[in-house]
This record gives sequence, structure tokens and C-alpha cells, in this order.
Amino acid sequence: MSSLISIVGAGPGDPELLTLKAYQRIQEADYLLHDALISDEILNLAKPEARRIYVGKIYQDGQDQTERQEWINQLIIELAGKGQKIVRLKSGDPMIFGRGAEEIRFCIENNLDYEVIPGVTSALGAASLYGIPLTERGKNSMVLFGTGHYCDGDFCDLETFVSVLKSGSPIIFFMGLNKLVKLSERLMDRSVSPEVKVQILSKVSQPDTVAFESTLGKVALLLETEKPPMPALVIIGRNVERLNNG
Repeated sequence: MSSLISIVGAGPGDPELLTLKAYQRIQEADYLLHDALISDEILNLAKPEARRIYVGKIYQDGQDQTERQEWINQLIIELAGKGQKIVRLKSGDPMIFGRGAEEIRFCIENNLDYEVIPGVTSALGAASLYGIPLTERGKNSMVLFGTGHYCDGDFCDLETFVSVLKSGSPIIFFMGLNKLVKLSERLMDRSVSPEVKVQILSKVSQPDTVAFESTLGKVALLLETEKPPMPALVIIGRNVERLNNG
């Protein structure tokens, strides 16, 4: 099979945040297999005759994710046999909660010619656009990326989260908004200060981006009146102030 499969990070949404290589691959593509969060502005960069195939998921859409990934894999095999250029277009960066590793392994196991093109992950895009320091001299020297997923009825890495926050370093939560109230309660149960700051950043880099600021102790009250739109990132930490408005 002579097709090139390009696993491409499309960034958080703004087409101007695409890398030059990602932009080039999109323009060259014969097939675009794209996620739910890829903007029309990015998809419209493809040549008119390129075939767009939606392979994404959205929150609570009822899809079995194992079956969905198997379908994507079989689609890649089918299209690779046509000898054309295939772009697997993912929001953010393929290697950060993007299942990029699964598709790389599939390409290797099936002797497919592939490449991976990095993208601006929404976490770093949000921090830069809103001027939120993730590391700052004299304050902290690390940042943690996490999710709001459960393991055995509690947050999978709760003790790690507690340790990082008590050190003064921030945590960026992907897919954590719907469990944020519970997460805040569990962190405070472990003696994380209720005054620790919480930033909720929705639709990062897009025209309708919006941000909300609170603390662990007050975030439940905020979410009773505000409904941040999806997709949203949550950044929690002692020093996660916003220096600009995005």
C-alpha cells in the first residue's frame, strides 16, 4: 500500500494556530477523517474534491468507543488501498487524550506508511491566550495534565492531584467539567484550600470563547447560575490567574 496516512493535530480551533505542515497536509488530502471538534474554517482549507468523513464523538452521544475506533481503523485500511493521501484530523494534539497512540500502533501492525504531525493542544493554547502562567519562576516548576475520569468510584489520580496542588503547581483537566463540583469537594476533603483558583475556559481560540473564574470553595455556586459551553478546559491551581481576556 502506497498511501500516506497523516495523523494531524488541528489545534484548539483557530485555523491560524495550525502548523505549516498541518496546513499543507490538509490542502493535499484526498480524504479527511475528522473529529467532531474540527471547525468548518479548517475543513474548508481542503481542496474542493477532497472527501470529508466524520469519525468523531461528542459527549454522551451513545457511541461505543471501542467499536468506533475499530470502524476508524478499518476505514483507514480501506482507504489506504486506494493509493491516495489520507489525513486523520484530530483536535488539539494527537498524543494528548487524542487516541493517537492507538492509531499509530494500528498503522505499524498493518505496515501502513504514516506520519504524526503535532498540534497545539487546547491546554497550552488556553494558557497562552488567556495569559495563565503554567510555570513561573519562584512559584512552581511543573504542570499536570489530567482528566476527570473515575476509577472504582473515585477520581483515578486523586492523591496525585492533591499532592500537585499542595505543591503550588497547577492541573489542567480535560473532560472534567461535568465532574468539577464533585472533584472540588474531594480535593477539599483532602485539605486542599478552598481558596485555590479555578479557571473554566470554553471553546478556546474560537470566536465565541468564554471564560469563568472561581475557587474550589465557590465553583459549585458558580455552576448553579452559569453553564459553560463544551468543549471546556478546567485549570486549577494557587497561581492560575488570567493576565488577559483571551
